[in-house]
Amino acid sequence: MKCPITLALFASLLLLNAHPARCDVIWLKNGDRLTGEIVATHDALTLSFPFGGSVTVPRSAIKRWRTQPDEAPALSSEGVDLALLGIEQEKWHLSGSSDVNLRIKQNTQRSNSIGINGKVQMENPSWRNGLESEYEYDTASGATTDHYYRVNPRIDYFLGDRGFWRSTVDFRYDMLTSGYQEIDYNTGFGYRFWKEKNKRLEFLLLGGLREINWYQDPDNCPLYQSGGASYPTLTFGWDYQHRLEQSRLEFFSEGKYLHYLNQSNPHLVLRRSVDGNIGLHYYLSDHMRLSWATELVWDDGYYDDGGRRDALGNKEWRQKLSIGASF
Repeated sequence: MKCPITLALFASLLLLNAHPARCDVIWLKNGDRLTGEIVATHDALTLSFPFGGSVTVPRSAIKRWRTQPDEAPALSSEGVDLALLGIEQEKWHLSGSSDVNLRIKQNTQRSNSIGINGKVQMENPSWRNGLESEYEYDTASGATTDHYYRVNPRIDYFLGDRGFWRSTVDFRYDMLTSGYQEIDYNTGFGYRFWKEKNKRLEFLLLGGLREINWYQDPDNCPLYQSGGASYPTLTFGWDYQHRLEQSRLEFFSEGKYLHYLNQSNPHLVLRRSVDGNIGLHYYLSDHMRLSWATELVWDDGYYDDGGRRDALGNKEWRQKLSIGASF
């Protein structure tokens, strides 16, 4: 009887010293859940089980899947799992980030700005809820030229492994122009081309409405006599991240192109708006990072004051340096 006991003790020691296996998760449309290590291809996922063997699952049978981050810095954030509904239920995954940045703009005059932005996101196999916020204070030649904050909540519902439906509200309040605010209401379809350990690429096509409000002033120019305007819009957006293999470098790009479908106020004509960036993260540790990005901000439109047209602004190219943290 000593031999079986010895073998059992030896096996126990091996298990205690073994490294924990990866625990990627696949949720199937029939309600089953598989765990192991995922290798993704264009048409299917191959799942290797911790104790040997593998299975290939076509993407058409997959409702949702999630990979566990590698030991190297995670793709933007590692996040934490929240068992809000109990161990046996589908968990929510919480992640977030925050950055303090310095922008250097170059257009008709050189100006600097400081800003703070943050993101938090919760997702499970069916839903993804997010909240973004931003604050910016901009100066040029010692004078304040821009001062605003922005809040952007959103909800995504996953239609399958790649497609999802997004509903979002984007609120921006200008603290320089009294009473001026913009509110975007949008909903539409999103598609994930990549959703892997080291890279992600998502595209969005949204339809909605932009409301612009300001204090009504009957004694001012015709624009301010109205008190506001609403514009139907069509928005194309993108979100790209790609971390180099076994590296602390991560490329990223995100932004949106907004096209105005109709003009509701003859004194404020808006054609299109572009807000996008491309840059690089360098991870100092699993949670701390330095970032550089170049940004383009462009509002194409004009004010019409009794036949005299004043452009809203020129294209602005900004260089942004930031330090931040993620979880």
